[in-house]
Amino acid sequence: MNRIIKVEPFTKEAFAPYGHLLMREPGIPPIKTTPPIFADRIPFEVDDGSAEFVYALLKRKEFKFSALERHLKVTQGFFPLYGGPAIISVAPATDPNDLEALPSPDSVRCFLLESYTAFVIHRGVWHGTILPLEESFGYILATRKETTADSIEPLYDGDCQIRDLGVTFEIQL
Repeated sequence: MNRIIKVEPFTKEAFAPYGHLLMREPGIPPIKTTPPIFADRIPFEVDDGSAEFVYALLKRKEFKFSALERHLKVTQGFFPLYGGPAIISVAPATDPNDLEALPSPDSVRCFLLESYTAFVIHRGVWHGTILPLEESFGYILATRKETTADSIEPLYDGDCQIRDLGVTFEIQL
C-alpha cells in the first residue's frame, strides 16, 4: 500500500509534539544581546552513556520510505552544515515498553528543513532518515555514543529501534 504525504512548513508550533527547533530568528527576543548574540536554545538529554557529535553525510535518493526508527535513551539533535533544504519525517512516540507499538501510518508527517534551522527530537519519537533536496547533505548529529554503536547493527530491543510500517510513503513537495 502506498500513501502520499505532503511536506509541511517547519515551525516551532507544528513540530512541538516531536521535539524542538533551533532557529536564527525564532520570533522571540534574544537570550543574550551582546556579541555573540544568543538567538535561541533547545534542550538535549542523554541517559546511560555519553554524548557525542557525529559528522553525518547523505546523498539524495528517491522521496519514498517505509521504515521509521526511535530512540528511548537520548534526544537526538540535527544541525545542518551544507546541502540546502531537506525533508524530515516524524510520527508520535508510542509506548516505550511495547516493542510492537508502532505509530499509525495516518500520524506520519513530513517537514521541510531549511539549512539554517536545527532541531532536536524527543525521546521515543519515530523518525526517518533525512532526505536531501540537493545532491548531498551534511549535518552534525548530537546523540549518545552507545546509540551510534547500536545503529550500526540495530537490535530489536536496543536503543535504535527500526521498524517497517508496512506502508510505502511517497513524499510530495
